[in-house]
Amino acid sequence: MEEDEIKKISKHHGSVSVIIRLDILWRDTHRHSRNGEFAKWNSDLDRVWCELARDLDEDDFKVKKSKFDSFDAQILELGEFNDSKPLGFKEPSKGEINKRGKHYKVLMGKELFLRRLENELGKGTEYEDEDEYDMD
Repeated sequence: MEEDEIKKISKHHGSVSVIIRLDILWRDTHRHSRNGEFAKWNSDLDRVWCELARDLDEDDFKVKKSKFDSFDAQILELGEFNDSKPLGFKEPSKGEINKRGKHYKVLMGKELFLRRLENELGKGTEYEDEDEYDMD
């Protein structure tokens, strides 16, 4: 290393920041899904994908991206989310209710896919301490 070069190393490991960001995103996801804000929920899930996908190797990324994109294809096929259009005193039609239920199920599938991916990448709730089982 030349004298003019300075080795820059973070004092903090970036994985902690990723886990904090994921926790915040999951809280947002939960709130938006509970409030029926499907467009925001979907956007939250896209942000979770960005946090997780960067840790996939190239081959696994292609496979997972294809699965992830399939949820958006289903959403596109169903049509836009009706989150902000007030109905006033009008009841939603059976078609609107049915479409909303289908959107909900697609978003639940997308979220479950991401939660499983999070565990697969070692950033979620699934944890195994190898030392815990080593009784030697």
